[in-house]
Amino acid sequence: MKNSMVFLTILFSIILSMTSCSKEEIIEDTNTKEMSNTSRGYKSGNSNAQAIVLAAPSVYNDYYADVFQDIVDFQVDYANKIDGRDEVIILVDKETRPYYAGRVPNYVLVDAIIEDIWIRDFSPVVAGKQVKFNYLPDYLTKADANLIDNSFEQWFSKVGMQYGGKSNLILDGGNVVGNGAGKVIITDRFLYDNPQFTKAQAKRKLKNLMGVTHIAIIKESPGDATGHSDGMVMWSDENTIILHDQPASVKGKIIDELKRSFPGVKVVVAPDFYIDETWGDFSSACNIYVNSLTTNDYIYVPTFNDPHDAQMLNFIKANTSKTVVEVPAEKVCFMGGSVRCLSWQLDGQFADDILYE
Repeated sequence: MKNSMVFLTILFSIILSMTSCSKEEIIEDTNTKEMSNTSRGYKSGNSNAQAIVLAAPSVYNDYYADVFQDIVDFQVDYANKIDGRDEVIILVDKETRPYYAGRVPNYVLVDAIIEDIWIRDFSPVVAGKQVKFNYLPDYLTKADANLIDNSFEQWFSKVGMQYGGKSNLILDGGNVVGNGAGKVIITDRFLYDNPQFTKAQAKRKLKNLMGVTHIAIIKESPGDATGHSDGMVMWSDENTIILHDQPASVKGKIIDELKRSFPGVKVVVAPDFYIDETWGDFSSACNIYVNSLTTNDYIYVPTFNDPHDAQMLNFIKANTSKTVVEVPAEKVCFMGGSVRCLSWQLDGQFADDILYE
């Protein structure tokens, strides 16, 4: 699913693999960095803003050729919805930049060659911590996963960014849903990808790596190739979880795990309006309203030009104190993801670093 101009990236991958550590995990702590949300001239004027980063499709990427303009149109609209509320960046190669120029403010566009659009999955997790895991999902070939991951790592290093921690344990960013206050939800896909851990061991390990206090490991949704939690749950407030209704075979177990892991949490079950469709090997994310992006002040909620949109927007508004922002996602959701899947978010000093690099 990649473009033809990949030779330098592949070369970088070879060099990177020659210098990588073979230990089970690596943690590079950056505790010397002062973490704050102080205003440093954010264009939104919101000192509580997070930085949201999107990765543009390349004009050279054959995999997205038929839907290229749809992705561009979605990202342009989404970026304009973010701009003025939170901070937004679109990583885009020079040949693709003209498709965005004039449609978003110039300061939004940053030159980069990133080999895939689903940046959530291969970027660091936990907005205020930025912990990088090994991107090696079983739904991609190792070569494709490495190509994507290395393109991100190369750009990240080039601009002088630093991780808050790093591990070679396998975990997609789409399988990490946090409330921004020490609580994180993942699915048991992590146990499948990292079979050396029991569930209890995995929780202890991930708490330490992510710097969080509570972790729930829920059953993954049956039939989902990715095993991601962000198609199942969202935090609408610090102590409120919205669960997209699940089959009876796993629903009770999921709710029990959430309540055991987060004492006092409120779990609200959203109605299931999903229509089962596929695009290639991936199930559609259309009508998956929990694939929302939650920041400090806002929830960016995907809508699908569907009769249930208004009902679900009202449902989420009734279960949050944050401002709900509608983001039409029908142009991308059929590919298997939408608003959250296409977003990398950073908070505190990490947000400052990427905005002022």
